[in-house]
Amino acid sequence: MVTERKRSNPIKLLAEAGRRDQPRTRKRNKGDDTIDNKNGNQIILFFTPGLKEKLMKDRDLIVSKKYLVKIPSKVTCEMIFKEFLYHEKQENSIYFNNGVSQDMICGIRTYFNHRFIVELLYKPELPQIKNLAGKTVFTEIYGCEHLLRLMTCIGKLISHNEFDDSGFNILRMHFQRFLEFIDVNRDNYMPGDNYFQVMQ
Repeated sequence: MVTERKRSNPIKLLAEAGRRDQPRTRKRNKGDDTIDNKNGNQIILFFTPGLKEKLMKDRDLIVSKKYLVKIPSKVTCEMIFKEFLYHEKQENSIYFNNGVSQDMICGIRTYFNHRFIVELLYKPELPQIKNLAGKTVFTEIYGCEHLLRLMTCIGKLISHNEFDDSGFNILRMHFQRFLEFIDVNRDNYMPGDNYFQVMQ
């Protein structure tokens, strides 16, 4: 039974979280592997070795080798969202049929666009933002590299205390389902030529 404090539809909290003007509570250590950080009050996602390799390569290229991601991306976040929802529909997923897939994507989109600069950029990428001429719909510009970074820290948005056990498990399982979809398509979504070297 859901109490007043606990929510039965956890996916919709994501959109709310993205709109909050929250101060950053902890500076993200770019070298810290938070993927396997066990915390009973947060959603923990499993990243395959292939996805971890993509994340490590992404960080190395930008932080150590002074590369940047090409923008707009060949495959933007919005394209990935569309392909995932189409896949869920083709699979006749119960999550798609009851609207959970759509709510989750809406929440991820909102959080990505509102917290992009604060949460998802390495320091060398900040000057690149100035060339966007005020465009703030980052999901229409950036792609899987930054979306995958979001998935490493998405768990800190959600507290187990906000939901009943069923809602919390649904949220965790659906995030994992989305991450598995990204993993299957990782070479198409994150090709090696997605980067360029910054001229010194």
